[in-house]
Formats: sequence, C-alpha cells, structure tokens
Amino acid sequence: MKALRVLVVDDEPLARTGLAALVRRDPELECIGECGDGQAAIEAIESLQPDLVLLDVQMPEIDGFGVIRAIGPDRMPPVVFVTAYEQFALQAFRVHALDYLVKPFSDAALTEALDRAKRFVRDGQVQQLAARLSDLVGAVPQPHYLSRITVRVAQRVQIVRVADIDWIEAADYCAKLHAGGSVHVVRVSLGALERLLDPTTFVRVHRSAIVNVDRLKEIVSDSSGDGVIVLADGTKVRLARSRRAAVDRLLGRAF
Repeated sequence: MKALRVLVVDDEPLARTGLAALVRRDPELECIGECGDGQAAIEAIESLQPDLVLLDVQMPEIDGFGVIRAIGPDRMPPVVFVTAYEQFALQAFRVHALDYLVKPFSDAALTEALDRAKRFVRDGQVQQLAARLSDLVGAVPQPHYLSRITVRVAQRVQIVRVADIDWIEAADYCAKLHAGGSVHVVRVSLGALERLLDPTTFVRVHRSAIVNVDRLKEIVSDSSGDGVIVLADGTKVRLARSRRAAVDRLLGRAF
C-alpha cells in the first residue's frame, strides 16, 4: 500500500520537528516537507499536493485559516488542525474539522489522530471535506489581509510590503510582484494571493493579472469591449471585458 504523503506546518521549530518525527515513525506515512509559516505552507501545498496536512492554526501573518482560504476549501487536502485555541472556538472544530489536536498534546493523541486521518483518506471520504472546511473557515472571522510577502532568493529572504506592490502577474504556478520597478517571484499562484489580499485595494483585471487600484492612472477601452489599464508609472495591463464591472465597482467605492 502506498504511503500517504504528509506535510507538517507549525511555526514553532520544536513542535514542527516533533510532529515530523512522529509522522516518520509510521510506515504508512511519508513526511514530504516541513513549513514554518503560512506562505511556505501555501507554496508547498500547491507544488507538492500532499495527501494530508498537519496544520498549525495560530501563525503570524497567514494563519491556518488563511492557508485554507488561499488554497480554497475545494482544493485543500484533508487537514488535522494543531491548535491552542480556547474552549469557545473548539465547537467549530468538532463540527467541521476532520480532526484537531489542542496544544499541548501527547504522542498517543497525535498517533490516534493520524490513524483516524488515514482511515478517512483510505475510505475515500475526502470529497466530503470541502464543504466542512468551507463552513469552518466561514465561521472564523478573517483577522486581517496580507500586509507583507516573503520572497526567497537563494540564501536570502526579502520582505515585500503589500502596499508597495503596483501589480501582480501570473507566471505558471508562480506570481511576479511588480513593486517600484522591481520584480519579485514567489512560488504562490495568483489565485491564492488574490484570496489573501484586501479586495478594496487589489482587483483581478485579467486571469493573469491583479492591480493595485491606488496605482491606477486611467482605463483605455477598445472596440472589442476589452481595455487597457495604465498605471501611474506608465505600465499597461490588459483589462478583460469580463472583469470591467468589478473594476468599475471598486473605483465607485474608492472615489
């Protein structure tokens, strides 16, 4: 029987190492990666497509719910939540989550959760999870939108402030952040980024582009109904006819 591929996500290094070690002890599981923050988790889920995710709920910038929002409940793999939430929030997990562990938890509790998750996946019940995850994410208010994005280049980590981004361009499974004349590539899809950005500031203008409306200078229409958005620095970004109404609504609120 093929081992289930597991991704471990926790911003506490010791907790993450411990979770991964317990996963590796199980011959029916394969630990395919460890992530210390939400952005790295999104990148890994999109690229590695794990069968199961051990997901910390409370992480800075992008928490566990933000990861699910970015991936989309319908595309999210089965999740075992690792949480330090107080009792008032646990009812939502009981109703909507595949499984959850409250910190601190024992090795035995994790083993039991993994066994339940294995049965869930092996029995082909994964399709039932999307609606439950959607309800769970909807039950928890989104605390904030993304304010910074981490760009990893070789051994360097660069921080890009979201407010500095002029527009974002799709590049296969990655996204190019255009900010003040610089271009930064992140291994996160355009769709995932769109779900994490403030919709009152950033708008999808084409299937391959998102624009910061604060940088918008003018919109030039053509006879086909499509158009071109001209940014303050002169950059031209295609505006799809199907997206024009969304842009007009946003500009109507902004001005």
